[in-house]
Amino acid sequence: MKELQTTHSAEDEAGRAEKFYTKLRARLAAWLTEHHVSDAIRGYLLLLPDLFALLIRLLRDGRIEGSLKKQLILVSAYVISPIDLIPDVMLPLGLVDDTVAVAFILSRVAKIMGQAGEDILREHWDGEGDIVPQIQKISQTADTVLSSGIMKRLRKLFQ
Repeated sequence: MKELQTTHSAEDEAGRAEKFYTKLRARLAAWLTEHHVSDAIRGYLLLLPDLFALLIRLLRDGRIEGSLKKQLILVSAYVISPIDLIPDVMLPLGLVDDTVAVAFILSRVAKIMGQAGEDILREHWDGEGDIVPQIQKISQTADTVLSSGIMKRLRKLFQ
């Protein structure tokens, strides 16, 4: 009976988290529309809630090795912290660096773990499209969205 309660609690928690991220994404989309944010930045920012949910799921996955989990924790702290390379209060750019940082770490998971890493990313991904091309697109276009100085510092921190 206790095992059943634990499973039920985990399902409830997952349901609450899904509702939270769905609401967050909808609020973010509305804010971006209201403030006429460019399509390039809009695309990055709408991925952030989905990417953060993916980070949390990866941290719970026993197939991810300890050193990669430490990097996932580091980037999670970076995203949560309002003080980073571009402070989060400087909306919307303050969240773009967070998105790029997460993409760098997820790219590392795929690179180090190979196909197994890509499969794990896909398994935990609830966002739109395939996560692997999403990560590649963010990494490839980040230089056009952020300044070269910010990109250099992000790469130093997370690549």
